[in-house]
Order: sequence, then structure tokens, then C-alpha cells
Amino acid sequence: MKLRPYIVNFLFSRALVRGRRILFRWHQIRTRQPHCVTFFYQIDDPYSHLVAQILPRLRDYYKIELEIVPVYAPADDAAPERQALEDYARRDAAKIAPYYGLVFADKGQQPDVECLRLAQMALAAADDKCTAAEAIGTLYWAGDKAALEAELAVLEKLPSATEVAAHFTEGTTRRDKMGHYLGAMFHYGGEWYWGIDRLPYLEERFVQLGLRVSDKPQITQFQKRPPFMLQPAKRRLVVEFYPSARSPYSYIAMAEMLDLPNHYPIDLIVRPVLPMVMRGLPVPPRKGFYIMGDTAREAARIGIKYGRLADPVGRPVRRCYSLFPMANKAGVGGAFLHAFCEMAWSRGIDMGSDKGLRRAIESVGLGWQEAQAHLDSNDWEEEVEANRLQMMAAGLWGVPSFRLLDDKGEEIFSAWGRDRIWLLACEIQAALK
Repeated sequence: MKLRPYIVNFLFSRALVRGRRILFRWHQIRTRQPHCVTFFYQIDDPYSHLVAQILPRLRDYYKIELEIVPVYAPADDAAPERQALEDYARRDAAKIAPYYGLVFADKGQQPDVECLRLAQMALAAADDKCTAAEAIGTLYWAGDKAALEAELAVLEKLPSATEVAAHFTEGTTRRDKMGHYLGAMFHYGGEWYWGIDRLPYLEERFVQLGLRVSDKPQITQFQKRPPFMLQPAKRRLVVEFYPSARSPYSYIAMAEMLDLPNHYPIDLIVRPVLPMVMRGLPVPPRKGFYIMGDTAREAARIGIKYGRLADPVGRPVRRCYSLFPMANKAGVGGAFLHAFCEMAWSRGIDMGSDKGLRRAIESVGLGWQEAQAHLDSNDWEEEVEANRLQMMAAGLWGVPSFRLLDDKGEEIFSAWGRDRIWLLACEIQAALK
């Protein structure tokens, strides 16, 4: 029996998380420490600006001490497709902001370097960064250098460029040493919470600890997919789904994505791509560790088994993709990928083995003898690379991603991540009305 899947399952289990929380709370009570929450704020990150708009309420609604720590953008190894990341983040933030009662306008490009320099200087000089973050961010994203200069003009003493750099470098180094790499990150009690999307987890934790001020509501909630449509639609749409067999985020998105055609007049086209590490893109250990833990947390919330894993990177993925065209031709390509991922990510089965692949292929009603004729071929490589190029052309770079197309093949909407399936459903319904 291989022990690694069980060890990994334990390391990312909710039971271990609960145990750590008990120990943290015991230490907190014993040492009489307050509930200190740290938010790592990146001025030129749209998700940080969304959070900045609710920081004062968060501080007022809960009995916490909230520290705002300015940071620089992620290093290249954590953001290998930086331009695509920046463009997508602006577009995505503008899309989701209204659903949270927030504001973000995408002007199609980042404000210039001088605007960022002024905003960083203003934030470094601010005494109450919790309140200042939204105001400074609003001026930055508006590209209003004159207003930022006016903010600085009223200060008795401006921080020097060296002092500003030291301020941001200190925050960035602190975040990195604590084990993360992104902006818009909350940290409390040894756990990380990214942006508006993961803030409900943190608020729920505050509520469980009795930290909410009695008459205050929870600020954020997990977004939910709208009710399925009941009326017939006049046209069909196409959804292109870009997963990777090695992506835990892809795995926990698959069941919901594959179910969409059962509720909407859409044709779902599954377009697998190679994992980032198999495309030569770096995935630093701290990034991989966070993704594993975050996936475990999300899987537990939505009721998907996850954690007892056998990493399918390399040969298992290649063998899986060699069988995908056969499965797809039979109309079960998506189901086969889902079966492969479920066995790799929740049952710890070696999916590079004939035994593992046979279980996956037979689980979707296909024969192993026929599959062996396709196994280990390279016929799939050209199509998988074409999928990647198509995904990149849409301004997407990571998996899982998806595109919504109209009946003429024109793109209506595109997004990354299981976090946006609810928004995809909203866009489908809007396009069908």
C-alpha cells in the first residue's frame, strides 16, 4: 500500500485544519492576544481594490484588529503570464463588482508607472491605511495623477522614494516569508483567504468565534448560480471548457460544468490543455501548496471528495490525453477526464498505470481492448496545443477556463476558475433572453 496519498490527504484535511484552529485559539486565550487580521494590499491589483472598498466595514462589523500591509505585484515565477493576468483581472473585477455592490471600471489598460508611484507614495504616507486604501485606489484606477498630487501636497512631509520602496519591500518580504505570493490576501490564525471570493470563509470564522458586532450583517456571501431556466430558449449556445487533468481546480469544476447541458440549450466542448508545469511555466512550491489547501477547502464546501491523491503530472497526463480523442468521439470525453481526475485526486490511484487507466476508461462504458490501440500515441498533441493557443487568444492562460459563444461562434463571455461558474450561468441566461 502506498502511503503518500494518505499522508497528503491528512495534510490537507479539514480535521487537521480544525485541530490547528483549536491550538491557535488556545494559545490566543492563554496569551491574551487580540484577533489580529492582516490584509496584504497591492495597489495595482483590481482584486485588492474591490476588497479595499469593504475594509472599513470589516473593521467596524467585527471585533478585530485589522492591519493593512502594502505589497508589490507577485514575482515572475508566481505570475508567468503577467500581461494576461493584468488584463484578465481588470475585466473580471469589473464583471463581478456589481454582484457585491462594489465598483470597478476597466479602462482597458493599467494606469501608467507615474500614477502608480504617486499612489504608492500616498499609501506609504497614510496613517490610517484601512480608510486610505479605497480613496487612493480609486484615484489610481481612474488614472487621476492630479488628484494624487493634490493628496500629497497637503502632507507636511513626503516620504522619499527610498522610504516608499522600503515600506513596500518590507510588506512583500513579510508576505513571502509567511508563505504567500499574491496581493488581496487576508491572513488570520495561520490561514489565507484570497480577495472577495474567499472573504466569506473568514467572516464565517469570525461569526463562529463570536466576533460579530450584534446588529451587523455578514458583508460577503458565496455567489450562487441562478436558478435554472424554465422557459424554452430560441437558440443554442456553445460553451468551450478548458481543463487540465493535473489541475485540482479543474477537477472540482468538472461535475458542475459537465452538468450544464442538462439545464441549458448549450453544446459543451471540452478542450483539454497541458498542465502549466508541462508547458514549461514555473509553479513555485508556495503556490502549489496554497492551491492544494484552497482546493481542499472549496471541495469540502461544495461536497466533492478530494485529497487522497496521486499526482498525475507527466506520463499519466500524457497517457490520459492519448485516450481522450477516442472517448470524445464516443461522446464521453468530458466524463472520461472527470473519471481520471476523480481517481487521481480523491482515490489516490496511480493513473499512469494500465490498471488505473483501464478503470477510468471502463467507467464511462468504453472497452479497454479498443483503448489499448490508442494508448501512448502522440496523435493528441497537435489538438491539445491548439486548445492552449485558442485559450491564450481569448486572454486566458490558466485552467479551468471557459468561453461562452453565440450561435454564430462569436464570444459572449470568458472567464477563469470554478469561482466563475455562477457568472457563466448568469451570462448564459442573459444571452438566451
